[in-house]
Amino acid sequence: MVALALISLFTDAPPSTAPQLKSLGIECVYVAPEALDAWKAAGACAKPLPAVSKLPSPGVQYRMNMASASNAPWVNSNGSQYVRGLKAPAYMEPANPVLAAAEAHAYGVDVIMKVAAKDWPKFAEASKFLATIPASKLPPLANIGFLDDGSPAAGENLNLLVRRNLLFRVLSAPDSKLDLNVKPQAGDPSAYAYQIRQKLGDDKRLLRIYGSDVVIATLSGDATGRRIMLLNYGNRNVEGLRVRLLGRFPSLRLHSSAGAIEPKDLLVTAETTEFSLPLVPTYAVIDLKP
Repeated sequence: MVALALISLFTDAPPSTAPQLKSLGIECVYVAPEALDAWKAAGACAKPLPAVSKLPSPGVQYRMNMASASNAPWVNSNGSQYVRGLKAPAYMEPANPVLAAAEAHAYGVDVIMKVAAKDWPKFAEASKFLATIPASKLPPLANIGFLDDGSPAAGENLNLLVRRNLLFRVLSAPDSKLDLNVKPQAGDPSAYAYQIRQKLGDDKRLLRIYGSDVVIATLSGDATGRRIMLLNYGNRNVEGLRVRLLGRFPSLRLHSSAGAIEPKDLLVTAETTEFSLPLVPTYAVIDLKP
């Protein structure tokens, strides 16, 4: 998670598109192995697509016409799979390349994306923005140790912990330094996540966010500061998000995919730091110093 994610493009377009890609700042692409010779013959930079781990497109589903226990939108996040670890680089054909790139960056995972030619400018813009975010070696922070047994039930549990913004670390043995160590549980993963939240207690949570069901956060840090990464899986900007962080961090610097955003209503107490964001675009990275 402390590594810099590599965001790459796969294309089945002909080599004649290389100048267009280069004009967007995309110097090299992945192609099918059988197309490699044609690209090289045209003097274009291309690499054969390696073995990959195929993942679904991140986003959100609004199921307003479906009866359910909750009317909260369903977030399709790859976060739990990224935290669990992949055997090969991630590969997807995202509906929103900006979100897919931001998600990989937040979890420090390499991703190869097949993007339609009409969305190449969006892919290029996302890649350029991510390159402007200062690299960070801060380790991930968590309240919860999750003893992953590799079962499907464990995968569902992790998915809901991610969606509920309950910060966890995947472990093979309990870690006494964490507030809570839990095992997978079959059944309703939403009820499981609620049970874990109740056991932990909201006052102990390292990070909480208020005001949205479609924003997922990750947190890293050490004695030098904190980094919060906010992923907005919705189809529009989220307005009026409130962030609560354990610890005193009066100095904030924000990077966002929508340009400059000024945090509001900063409140620093002896134990916590709180602030509001007037809007959260697809991706926002907040660096805090003590």
